[in-house]
Amino acid sequence: MPRWARRNPAAPTGDAAFDMERRCCAIKQRIELLDAWRTLAIFCMLVYHLLYDLAVFGVLPWGRFYTTPLNLLQQFICWSFILLAGLSARLTRSNLRRGVITLLAGALVMAGSALAGLPILFGILQCLGCSMLLYGLGQKVFDRLHPAMGLLWFAMFWLTRYLTDLGYVESGWLFPLGFIREDFYSADYFGLLPWFFLFLTGSSLGTWLRNTLDAAAAAGRPGPGWTTLRIPALLTWPGRHSLIIYLLHQPVLYGLAWLLFGR
Repeated sequence: MPRWARRNPAAPTGDAAFDMERRCCAIKQRIELLDAWRTLAIFCMLVYHLLYDLAVFGVLPWGRFYTTPLNLLQQFICWSFILLAGLSARLTRSNLRRGVITLLAGALVMAGSALAGLPILFGILQCLGCSMLLYGLGQKVFDRLHPAMGLLWFAMFWLTRYLTDLGYVESGWLFPLGFIREDFYSADYFGLLPWFFLFLTGSSLGTWLRNTLDAAAAAGRPGPGWTTLRIPALLTWPGRHSLIIYLLHQPVLYGLAWLLFGR
């Protein structure tokens, strides 16, 4: 018998094999509602950055940009991206690869923003990339944690947010961790503290989701209705290509603002 035709005696057969395949399909199937959530965050990001560019060129007064509604919008955007990235980290095994790709994308954004005179030191892509790498390195441990750990991660997020906001430090090399000097400036800044804990909160949501889908598949029934909801492609396509859109949107928006108002 050729080697490729030999059956692994430990491999599942019959109903067991079918159940395993069904569970794998339940996990691999995209949840379109999450893509739509990411699309909404992308749309809000486009609006927010367009207003930012208009403020840079003096069209919109900075006093009208730094307002409570726009600050809340900015928080919704970053919370959405970080929570969704953490949730997705629990549903994939390619976090190290995704982390490297995200860091390379962040390097491109850093280079482009430096040319535009708006330096970025540890922006959201660096934060997400490092979070993916850290999760990937400890995935065997993180994946085994109970979903209720998300409550601890969320509490740690608020605690470290409070601690990093207490004041400045003397060292100029601690900014990746969330501690900055008084003269620190970055057009986009998300230190690992507190944001890695929000990423872990998202991963706990991913654990809950995976357990829910596994239980449904094992019982031979579909997952919760919202996990199989079909949404028009117009509302999900941007969410599936969020990194490319993120890389391209500011050069396009900034370029348009420069053409219209920068001369």
